[in-house]
Amino acid sequence: MPSEDSLKHKGRLARICLYGMFLFYVVWFFTWCALKFYFYAYDDFDLAIHDQIIWNILHGRIFNSILGIDFLGNHVHLISFLIAPFYALIPHPLFLLALQTVLLAAGVFPLYQLARLYLEHSLSLAICVVYLFYPGLGFTNLYEFHPTCLAPFFLLCTAYFFYKEKFSLFNVFMILSLLCQENIALIFIMWGVYAFFLKRKLKWVLGPMGVGLIYFLFCVYIVLPAFNRNTFNFFHIYGPLGDSLGKVAQSCVLHPIRVMAILFQPQKIGYLVQLFVSVMFIPLFSPLSLLPVFLIFIQHLLSFRPAEVSLHFHYTAELIPFIFIAFVFGIRKITRRASKHKYLGYILLLNAVIINLLIGPHFYLMQECRRLPSYYSVIQKEALLKQIPKDASVVATFKFLPYLSHRQDLYSFHHVYSGFYTLFTKPYHLPDGVQYALIDFNDPRTFVGFYKSSNYHNIDDFLQRGAWGTMDVQDSMVLFKKGIRNKYPLFNFIDDRMAVAHPVAWIVDHRIELYGYGLNVLSDRMDLVFYWKLLSSEPKDVNIFIDFIDQNGGLIGRQYRPLCYRIWPTQAWQKNQAIEEHQYISVLPGLKGRLKSLKVGFYDYNTGMRIATNTKDVLGRIEFYVH
Repeated sequence: MPSEDSLKHKGRLARICLYGMFLFYVVWFFTWCALKFYFYAYDDFDLAIHDQIIWNILHGRIFNSILGIDFLGNHVHLISFLIAPFYALIPHPLFLLALQTVLLAAGVFPLYQLARLYLEHSLSLAICVVYLFYPGLGFTNLYEFHPTCLAPFFLLCTAYFFYKEKFSLFNVFMILSLLCQENIALIFIMWGVYAFFLKRKLKWVLGPMGVGLIYFLFCVYIVLPAFNRNTFNFFHIYGPLGDSLGKVAQSCVLHPIRVMAILFQPQKIGYLVQLFVSVMFIPLFSPLSLLPVFLIFIQHLLSFRPAEVSLHFHYTAELIPFIFIAFVFGIRKITRRASKHKYLGYILLLNAVIINLLIGPHFYLMQECRRLPSYYSVIQKEALLKQIPKDASVVATFKFLPYLSHRQDLYSFHHVYSGFYTLFTKPYHLPDGVQYALIDFNDPRTFVGFYKSSNYHNIDDFLQRGAWGTMDVQDSMVLFKKGIRNKYPLFNFIDDRMAVAHPVAWIVDHRIELYGYGLNVLSDRMDLVFYWKLLSSEPKDVNIFIDFIDQNGGLIGRQYRPLCYRIWPTQAWQKNQAIEEHQYISVLPGLKGRLKSLKVGFYDYNTGMRIATNTKDVLGRIEFYVH
C-alpha cells in the first residue's frame, strides 16, 4: 500500500502534468487558429455570424444580417448574451477563437476530477491526455467558432457534480449547458432516464428530464418560430423522413426499416468507428453511460447532411463529453476484472497517438503550412478590405466575412449566387441598399459547394440590377461599388471586326476561337486581354490555368481562373458572339525579373479534365511572352 505522502506527491505531479498539457494544447491550437485567421483560411461563415451576433448584442440588436433573421431564429444560443460583456473587453473574432480553445481544453479538469472518483492518478491522467489528443476535439477547435463548442466543458462539469451528487452545482452547469444550444436539452431529457436506471432519488430523475423537456419545447415551438420568419427549416436535412419534428418522429415509429437503413449507411458506420477508435472502443463496455447522449447520436445519424457525420466539423462537440465519461467507466470495469493493468495507461496513450497520426489534426497541422495562402495574397486581400468604409454595407464571399463583421449590414454572397437562403427553398433577395461587393470568384465554398451551371444568371442579375462598377481587381478577387464606372473592365461584348493587338487563330475544344490577344504590363499587375468567339454551342464550363514560365522554361507558379469571372461562363455564350475579356494577373515581386512568358491551359470546371486546343503543347497551353 502506498503511503499517504506518496499519494499526495503523485497527485501533485498529476496536476502539474494536467496544467502543462492544458497550456500546451491552448498555445498549440490557438496559434493555429490565429494563423488561419490572419491567412484568411476560415472559409465558412460561422465565425463571422457569431462575431456579428455578439457585436450586435453590444449595440442593442439581435438581428443578424448574414442569416437574414434575428439570430435566435437560427439556434437558441443564449450563451451569446453571457459572452458579450467579456467580448466587449477584446472585441475581435480572435477572442471567440481563444475562448473556444480554452474551454475545450479546460474539459480536462472536470474530466480528471471525475476519473479520480473511480481510478488512480496515472489512469486518470492518461484519460486526460487521450482527451486532448482526441481527433474530434481538435477538428472541432479548428472549424470556425460555435457556441455549442463551449458545451463540452459545462457538460463535463455537470457530469462531475452528478456523480458527486451535488444537486445545486449540477443544476448550475445544466443551465449553462442548455444556453449553448437548444438540442442540448435532449441530453438532459435522457439524463433523467439515465438517473432512473441508476436508481437515483426522484429529483435527479424528474429535475433534468423536466427542465430538458420544457426547454426543448420552448425553443422549438416558441423561440425558433417567433424569430425564424419562415426563413430556415433545419428539418430539411432529414430528407424523406419529414420537414418537421412531428413528421420525423412519426417516420421513426412508422417506418423503422427506412430509419435503420439511414442509420447504418457506410459513411455513418465509418463515423462511429472514428468516434470510438481513439478510445479503443472502451466506452462500449459501459453503454449505459452513453444513454444521456443517445438522442444526439440519433439526431446526427438520421441527418442527410454529410457534415454531421464527420469529425472535421463541430457536430461532434455534444458527443465528446459522454464518450469520455463512458471511457472512464469502461476502464473502471476493465480494471476491476483484470488483476494486472499496469500497462493499460501506456497502451491508451500509444493508441491515441497512432490514431491521431492517421486521422487527427494534431500532427498534420505542420503540413498544413503549405496550404496557407502566400503572404502576398494576404496583402492583396488587406488592400481590398481597406477600401471599404467601416460602416458601409457589404456583400462578400466567405473568406472575407470575419474581417467585415463589425457592421450592421453584412451579407454572404453564396445566398446571392445560389438564389436561396441556407437550408431552405425560400428565394433570397439582397437588400437594395448594399454599397460594396467583395467577391473572390475562386472562393471554393461558394463556387464548388453551391455550384450549379445555371447560377451564373444570379450573378449577372445581381450586377445588372445594382449597376455595379469595379473599384479594384486582385487576381480572381474583385471589389465592386454601386453606381460607379468600371476602373478595371472585366469583359465586354464586341464586334468581331474590331481590330485587335495580336491576331491569332487558336481553337479551344473545337468550339471556341481565341482570335486575338493583348498583354499590357501595368505597374502592379498585368492585363492579359483575350478576344473570344464562339463557333458552336459549348456545353462545358471552360476555365483556365495560367502557368508562369521562367527564362529556363521552368514552371514558377500557377493560377486558376474562370473565364469571364463566372459572370458569363462559356455555356452561356452565343454562337458567333465575340467577347473581349481582361484577366488581371499579379506577379509576386520575387518573380518579376525571372518571368519570361505565361502559358494558358484549359479545363472543364465540372470534371477537372483538360481541354484540348490546336497547339503543339502537351498540355494544350497557349503561350504569351512577357516583354
